[in-house]
Amino acid sequence: MPRVARLLLALVALLPASAVFADGWTVGVIVSASGPHVEVGRAQAYAAERTAAALARDGVFGAPFEVLVRDDAGDPRRAEALAGELADAGALAVVCCTTPAATARVAEILDARMTPHLALAVSALTDRFWSVSLAPSDRTRLTAIAVDASGQGKASLAMMTLDSDFGAASLDAFERALADAGRSVAGEARYPADAAVLTPEGLWIATRQPGAVIVWGLPRDLPVALDGLRRRGYEGIVYARDAALPAPAWERLAPAGAHAFDPDDAWAGLRVALSPAALAGRLPPDHPHASGVAAFVGRVLGGDPTVASPADRATMAQIDDALVWLHAAFEQVAAIGLDASAVTRRLAVRDALIGAPLTRLAAGAYDASEDDPQAVRWQGLVVAIVAPLTQ
Repeated sequence: MPRVARLLLALVALLPASAVFADGWTVGVIVSASGPHVEVGRAQAYAAERTAAALARDGVFGAPFEVLVRDDAGDPRRAEALAGELADAGALAVVCCTTPAATARVAEILDARMTPHLALAVSALTDRFWSVSLAPSDRTRLTAIAVDASGQGKASLAMMTLDSDFGAASLDAFERALADAGRSVAGEARYPADAAVLTPEGLWIATRQPGAVIVWGLPRDLPVALDGLRRRGYEGIVYARDAALPAPAWERLAPAGAHAFDPDDAWAGLRVALSPAALAGRLPPDHPHASGVAAFVGRVLGGDPTVASPADRATMAQIDDALVWLHAAFEQVAAIGLDASAVTRRLAVRDALIGAPLTRLAAGAYDASEDDPQAVRWQGLVVAIVAPLTQ
């Protein structure tokens, strides 16, 4: 048992019951349950309600555990106002938001109110003392990909991406990720966003035959890039962003095994790094995230992973992780028996999150011990493969 855990148990034994069970513990959750991002927001709201109900049964050492779910209707300004209201009403932490724009606004308002913020969308949080991101960055995903490629014996990696600000940022993340994995970039090809055929770009990559190619684009251009590679003779491993996959490809995801290639099926063999929850029901029992995923499926999906799509499971699991991680932090703070001051307890909650060891849950692995707002670690992502249609 870790030294901190032993200390907390000792403190609990010395405290009177009233010190441990005195006050309730409230979390605010802000998502876009209506508006332009309703599909993601509703899945987040549903998961928040289900997880809250499960955790509320025992509370925090018997004290009430309450989750207040709010809808920002896709408006970052409304998200900002709701965050202020929740903090002023005594929420000890806020989980938010569906979009990066809302996340940035909420991070600022919660920083001013000294309230822990678990961010659901990738946003610039480097100057935010109170924010911790649960959204894997491109660098995190690309590091997982680089490690997987190394495990496949592929020494060289090249990237194809958009000739845009998005592409420039992706290449920067790619270079940093390969540096994290002790590798260097073998080559790059950038293509225009409106390209219908990628003849020169695909040929440039295919003729160099790198061990693996990473296509880092958007839903529209991913199939164009794949077609460009395959038609120019590249039969090696191809990785892509999970966010760019169409729904039919998500449904074909399986734990990554040996490389699969089908000249008549451009999607076959495509590999992605994603949330373990997306593979619920297909993870090996001894997988490091198998128990976390099973617990999430039980709380949120009634024990049946097939009632939600793989993409929705990934979305829901992130909310479940946020509340489970906060609940554990609340228990640590409650065990110490601090006074009822909201500011004191909020700081203690933040310290509990920052001081926690690597935590493996349903959507990923989290470690904020370096005081880095980017808490998601590449070790918590799984690499999946789009299985051939014949399987």
